[in-house]
Amino acid sequence: MHSLFRRAKAPAAASPPAPMPMLSFPGKKALRFEGDTSAAERDADLAVLMHARAHVVLASESARASAAEAAAALRAYLRVIYASNMLAGPSQQKLCFAWRDDAGDESDRKKAKAKAAAAAGQGQSQSQRHTSLVTEWAVALVALAAELARAAAAEDRRGADGIRRACGALCDAAGALRAAAGARTTDACIAAFERLMLVQALECYFELAVAGGKPAALCSKIAQQVSHDYHEVFINLGSLEQQPIDKSWAPHAQAKAAYFQAEANLQRARALREQGPGSVGEAVARLRLAVSVLDAAAGKTGPLGKKLSSSSSSTAAALAPVRDAAARLRKEVEAELAAAENDNCHVYFERVPAADALKELPALPEPLVRPTAVEKVLREADGEAALANGGAPTIRH
Repeated sequence: MHSLFRRAKAPAAASPPAPMPMLSFPGKKALRFEGDTSAAERDADLAVLMHARAHVVLASESARASAAEAAAALRAYLRVIYASNMLAGPSQQKLCFAWRDDAGDESDRKKAKAKAAAAAGQGQSQSQRHTSLVTEWAVALVALAAELARAAAAEDRRGADGIRRACGALCDAAGALRAAAGARTTDACIAAFERLMLVQALECYFELAVAGGKPAALCSKIAQQVSHDYHEVFINLGSLEQQPIDKSWAPHAQAKAAYFQAEANLQRARALREQGPGSVGEAVARLRLAVSVLDAAAGKTGPLGKKLSSSSSSTAAALAPVRDAAARLRKEVEAELAAAENDNCHVYFERVPAADALKELPALPEPLVRPTAVEKVLREADGEAALANGGAPTIRH
């Protein structure tokens, strides 16, 4: 006979929703040397460089090469350039380096193919060529940063280890971009990419703080800083209209700025409710503000609104995960608001200030994420075999 008081089996726990995606920018693909390279091959230093670059070319030509494999080849190649004394030497003129832009996904490849056909009809080449090792250093660093960003975007951030790996890769990408900008004059676009990598790394920090049960007051400061930095990225991307940047990037950054502004107010409200009497009224106001921020983002003129999303199917698809995350956050805020209003109506009876009377939330007093020094970026990662990196020297402290 079964007991009437036997507990029913608890439903299986639902897997956590996937975090919002990280953006990665198109990289560079190395092309083979053209013409006679026999003179360069007789130069011992250039022979080592050519051998290391051959591995980069193979990774560029292979459709199966992962971001980690491409990054390993680029690190090894950059270590050769870094360790050499050829940056100002005459021997570099023996070689002509060539790169082309990475076409990215299928739709981007079709656009690139059409653009290449149009350029070919006008007698133009889609590859970039140079003979300077200083320029080669900068271009290879940008290519490495793109692969690191691609690796970060592919990480499964539903667990702490995946979040940490993504955060490290994004800081490394920012460090590579900063080193590349120092060697080039056209660094406005590179600086915007570096800023984007850093704010995404800080977003990983927020995910770790929430998953680790850190105090709500600290989580609020991190979220406020993420919101501020995404807003700056949105402004910077808007000033790069002439650059080949995906059109979904600006609304993506704008939407995340709104998302984390709402998240910062939610976390601040939780901290205020923990304080008890004297703070509940502001907590209710913060939660109402969070709802209004999310509603504005999803409105007709907001980054997640139907009007903007309908302008491009690719933009709508890119923003869909952010829109879903904003909808989940709104439900979470609404539940917290209902509980806070109930407490205030039955227990505390505090005045709820207007939204324009609220002070701006505090952000972080100092940066939590910084670009990785280029020496550390180029250091041989665990699992990178010496044979795979062309016999490149290892950077050590």
